[in-house]
Amino acid sequence: MIRFRSTWLLLLAVAVTLFLLNWQCWKPGVGGAVGGRAPGTHLERYFGWPATYEAELWRSDDEALASHILNSAPFYYPSGEMALEHRVVGMRALGVNVAVAVLVILGVAVVMECALRGAWRRRQAAVLAGIGVLIAVLWAASASVSVSL
Repeated sequence: MIRFRSTWLLLLAVAVTLFLLNWQCWKPGVGGAVGGRAPGTHLERYFGWPATYEAELWRSDDEALASHILNSAPFYYPSGEMALEHRVVGMRALGVNVAVAVLVILGVAVVMECALRGAWRRRQAAVLAGIGVLIAVLWAASASVSVSL
């Protein structure tokens, strides 16, 4: 049981950070007309960490839009200026991200509570080791469940 208020505050901060990592597109790809595509600007957006659970392809006829996107990336939202051409959502990748988030939050809670109590026991060390192994396994599996265009 979590006894300390500072643990709850830290867990809230960790949860918000993990949500922002998954909600924001940190890997946008911007390009022009290649491969026989019509002239314009293409934008690829990938969401999720450590697994990519959503991939989007946006298109605009405006060729000058690419420089505007690059100036504001990764905080560019194309819905007003571009049209969505394709979207792929992977539920397994989303599940991996949720599982990693839960494990990270659990690990932070164990570390904080033990540090604030000043008491480390074998059980807590075993729990942390198990969490670390599970996170490593999920991290390794994240590439195989990630979606792409």
